Amino acid sequence: MAHLRSLVGGGVRATSLPRNDELVSLVAPAKSGDSRAIRTLVTALGPSLLRVVRRVLGSGNADEDDVTQDAMFAVLRALPEFRAECSVLHFACRIAVLTAMNARRRHVVRRRFTEPAGPDEASTAVSLLPSPAARVEQNELRDQLRELLAELPLPQAEALAMHCVLGYSIAETAAVCGAPLNTVRSRLLAAKTALRKRVLEAGTLESVGGAL
Repeated sequence: MAHLRSLVGGGVRATSLPRNDELVSLVAPAKSGDSRAIRTLVTALGPSLLRVVRRVLGSGNADEDDVTQDAMFAVLRALPEFRAECSVLHFACRIAVLTAMNARRRHVVRRRFTEPAGPDEASTAVSLLPSPAARVEQNELRDQLRELLAELPLPQAEALAMHCVLGYSIAETAAVCGAPLNTVRSRLLAAKTALRKRVLEAGTLESVGGAL
């Protein structure tokens, strides 16, 4: 899984999830409609939500701004559900993951009915790896992962995105999703098995598939 997280671009937790949650004091006034608190939350959360959306949709996706805006509105609407069981940023990033996955699922459905079969160029991210072969493998794995997020049962897709795309630990993922640790482990195992199957069936990522 660590190998997979490095290939899909790491996550946001290393630089974005502080030990002391300074945003929690804004939740109550924002829920009450305090415009200053809302603006502060939007400003603080915006860059992280954009990064989450880009990781799920793929860098350069034409819908990333709209989906990020939708995610921010969804976060504000969901504030009454915040119970401080995780940080505000964890809470917001989970909502961004779900918003982006739903957007990608809608896109996949539309594409099946309106576009000829072919690679999704918008979802192919630019790689910094020096080897051309490694770049091909990395981009193909990213595509396989994003396609799988649009097809897996939502709980499995959510766990895979939180753990492998955003880099959350299993314990953090369980806390954010409000699910028991063993349940998250089971979801990840099922999602990992599905991803391995997809990768190996593609026939071009055997070396990566062996590391999943």
